Amino acid sequence: MKPVAIDSVGVITPAAGDVSGSVGCMYVEARRFDDLPRVGSQGPSLVGAKTPIPDDVVGLDRLVRLGTEAVWEAVGAEAAEAEIGLVVCAPLEIDEPALAGQSEVFLSRLATEAELSVAPRASRVFTLGRSSIFEALPFALASIMQPDVAAVCMLGVDSLVTKPRLRLFLERGGTIGSGHPSPGEAGAAVVLTRRQGPSAHAILLGLGVAKDRFVDQEGPPHPGKGILTAIDRATAEAEAERPTFSGLVCDAAGTPAEAEELAWAKTGAAFAGSPEMDTVFPYVASADAGAAMGVLGLATAAFLIHKGAWAAPALCSFCAPGQRAAAMLAPIPTRHPSA
Repeated sequence: MKPVAIDSVGVITPAAGDVSGSVGCMYVEARRFDDLPRVGSQGPSLVGAKTPIPDDVVGLDRLVRLGTEAVWEAVGAEAAEAEIGLVVCAPLEIDEPALAGQSEVFLSRLATEAELSVAPRASRVFTLGRSSIFEALPFALASIMQPDVAAVCMLGVDSLVTKPRLRLFLERGGTIGSGHPSPGEAGAAVVLTRRQGPSAHAILLGLGVAKDRFVDQEGPPHPGKGILTAIDRATAEAEAERPTFSGLVCDAAGTPAEAEELAWAKTGAAFAGSPEMDTVFPYVASADAGAAMGVLGLATAAFLIHKGAWAAPALCSFCAPGQRAAAMLAPIPTRHPSA
């Protein structure tokens, strides 16, 4: 793939209303939990991570509110005046019935309330839940290569903390604790451009996708092979042979199984030359934010590179049922006066 710049980012999480505060909480592992609305008169008391958006703002209205907050931070006035792509990672329609058949309405509302001029050919809503990132990111990367598309805003939004989502969660036999992640919510946006200007946050060099688990023909299962295969494919696309990584952002929801998988992956050859690598988990700031997690991971990695916390290439890994992916990011190349 041709390198693409992540020009700017925007984030709203239960931890903070901007990217700086949210990433800071991830680093110090400062978590915020609140009592959630009781589901039914005899329903159990639940806790989760929610933003200050009022509890009575639900469904499509809440997703629009989360998305608008993230876009306002990410999209500057110059980009807002141009016609740009808008690519959205959203919940499954079965999980958020308000989205059923309403993708175009949702996209239009986001564009209107965020004051964006949207290019239809470079805009789309992916209602695939956590799997949305696997189709949305390639679509966004292809869209930004169109010569008449100046930028693409990639947005992830989801909320698992309001009554409709909590009721569905409990009806499916879900429990809080016992290895299951706490429900949360987030909105996250990254603006992609072809122009690698000096003010851009980071450059996206490669993307790799793999199945979630690979089993050796001989020997025990190795649950980290999906992540490692995705990383190998991302670095190959970036034409980088065994780079030293300064950081890894993992968009997992924080379950013990995911922790075991990542621990296995870190024993692989891809990380052999990166003993000092940081590992950051966005779920610390958001709890389980479903479809928002992938873009939240990208925004986190780009922000840390932009702030100089990570000077060498970094990775962002994406986890969804049946799939794993990895994106390789790096600082924007230094431009000399004569360039």
